[in-house]
Amino acid sequence: MRNHPVSRWAVTAGLLLAAHHGLASADESSDALAPAADPCAGSYLLCDDFKGPKIDTQKWIIGNTDIAHQFPVRPENVGLGTYNDNGTLVSVVDTKIYGDQHAGPRRQGGLLITAASFGAGRYEVRMKPLPGPHGCSCMWNYYDSSNEPNPPDRRVYTEIDIEMPAHMNPPPDWSTWRKTLGFNTWSHTDKDSDATYINWTSKTVDPFDGKFHVFRWDWQTQKGQRRIDWYVDGVLQTSTVKHVSSHKAPLWVGNWPAPWPGMDYAFDTMHLYIDWVRISAL
Repeated sequence: MRNHPVSRWAVTAGLLLAAHHGLASADESSDALAPAADPCAGSYLLCDDFKGPKIDTQKWIIGNTDIAHQFPVRPENVGLGTYNDNGTLVSVVDTKIYGDQHAGPRRQGGLLITAASFGAGRYEVRMKPLPGPHGCSCMWNYYDSSNEPNPPDRRVYTEIDIEMPAHMNPPPDWSTWRKTLGFNTWSHTDKDSDATYINWTSKTVDPFDGKFHVFRWDWQTQKGQRRIDWYVDGVLQTSTVKHVSSHKAPLWVGNWPAPWPGMDYAFDTMHLYIDWVRISAL
């Protein structure tokens, strides 16, 4: 998350010490614009279509932390539900965010965090972002050895982002900003010198068109082949070979009340819906 030091996450020791898993092979992405009959058909390291009676706590930690020690996400803002996706009822995770007109908590969002850490591979989330600049609609992974009980002398750091809308100061007109995604990556530390920031104005997708989209990155860490490719709905958007870490990290998905210029919190409650999440080998 650009310009927000990673100490913001205040991640619990239990999350930081979550078991590391290897990667398995998987099928290619399905069509984003129509709900898949079985998005988890195939072989995946992690796949969840949220069709169970409750969120699987073997797979997920429901976020209960303050981003940057001041922007809260809470478990009560995350729950299962159904969504009518063009006539098809799909099981979803509903992550709510409260604005300044809410009678209860204000500027408070909701996130899911994988209980395990994952390494190089394909990361995909089919979700319907918040309906406007009412918080950050996002997915990212994150690991910082500084949070370990006994951190190593040499810091180890991983983060890869998809942020919507992108963090821009000042933001452009909404007609442009709504199509600009923040594709960011860090390695070694959370300093700007160890980061690549890409504010990418897409020619193929509008994340705020009220539809579900599949947001994805492919992360390669082989020697001489370090690379991150970002996709939306199966269409390559942009890539980088700079600041590509190789350390495993949990995946975070949902929304949080980003304080960025241009954000509009003059509302009661907004919703980000997650249809499914998959992590697989390339």
